[in-house]
Amino acid sequence: MKEITLMKELEQKFIEIKKELNFKSSFKELDDIFFIKDSILERGFVSEQLSRQICSRIMSMFSSWVNYLNGLLVPPKYLPIQVEAKSFTSEEERKKIWKLIESFMRLMAKNTLIGLTKNKKDEGKFIDESVSLWNKNFKPELIVILKKVNEQWRKK
Repeated sequence: MKEITLMKELEQKFIEIKKELNFKSSFKELDDIFFIKDSILERGFVSEQLSRQICSRIMSMFSSWVNYLNGLLVPPKYLPIQVEAKSFTSEEERKKIWKLIESFMRLMAKNTLIGLTKNKKDEGKFIDESVSLWNKNFKPELIVILKKVNEQWRKK
């Protein structure tokens, strides 16, 4: 029962922040990429600052990808990622991974500044930009990388 109440509250607050921040992304788009519902259910509440809660979820996912990609370039003392890193030995592949990391970091730095300045207009733009970049750049590049990683594991 609490889950149904949380989802209704989320739906209502989402409508409010979408109007306030004037972003175009739908809830479905955001949820499909960043698992907003799961995050709200896991935390057990919808923040009064829902837009910051959503941005936090976006940042969490991007941060996770940055850490993974960084491990491919500079493998830690963790054997599985060392095996995966061996998939990317050419300078061209490594540069592509670094460019992807840079793109994630630019977006993450933007969000951090938005959090400090409380600029609602920029917050709406950040949400839309996150969805757009995920769909047009990040996801396609990550699919290429992960296909190569999967091939490396199949060889083992």
